[in-house]
Amino acid sequence: MAKLSNVVPNNLSRLWAAEDEMMVWATTVVASEEYLQDHLELIEAYMDCIESARNSIPSGDRHIALMGLFLRSFDASSYCLRSAMSGNYTGSAMYARDILETQFLLNYLMDEPGRPEAWLSTDPRTTPKEYKPFNLRTYLDNRDGFVERKREQSYKALSTLGAHPSPGGLELKRDGGRAIHNGPFRQRDTLEQCIQEAARVILPLCGILHSYCVSELESGQSMTSRLSLILQRTQMKYFRS
Repeated sequence: MAKLSNVVPNNLSRLWAAEDEMMVWATTVVASEEYLQDHLELIEAYMDCIESARNSIPSGDRHIALMGLFLRSFDASSYCLRSAMSGNYTGSAMYARDILETQFLLNYLMDEPGRPEAWLSTDPRTTPKEYKPFNLRTYLDNRDGFVERKREQSYKALSTLGAHPSPGGLELKRDGGRAIHNGPFRQRDTLEQCIQEAARVILPLCGILHSYCVSELESGQSMTSRLSLILQRTQMKYFRS
């Protein structure tokens, strides 16, 4: 019987070890830029607030639906950053789009009473038209008076770069030349852009989570105190576009 240490093929072990080594380089990049450190702190604070809220949700389908989506974004936030800092920029873009799509859905569901329960009760084998990304974006843009449709632009960009196989997505596999890489590789500009994009798609979720905790959870205000401070600081500082 093979020993457990031999279960993972050597090539996979070496690949994953290379990703771990890439974290060391990525950490030095983050340490050299204050705004990247701010982005990581914002994301970590959001995730920490979710963890604090997780054991405080009331019973009922509304809270199961909403907290379930927040927990999904917790995992996606971690994987989004981890992928970027491991040199897997395509993977980071894929998770960023998942976070963006979750952000749209949470924003829509929390806009009117009863929507989270209705969404939770839908047949998992089908996606009603109401919840399709295009309809969610259209609803939110119309509600907010956003005529430039930047939600659509962000969604399509992340779809092209990460979620769908496309010529544009190959740019995340290049190091500045024409060669296409497999596995982790160093590209500082792309790393910085991935971290910025992660913070950009998570920032609105911070406000959504803050509102949810304060209005619907016991001790929600104290639970979100750190997140509130970081949100205020973010609004006062320049957030790179």
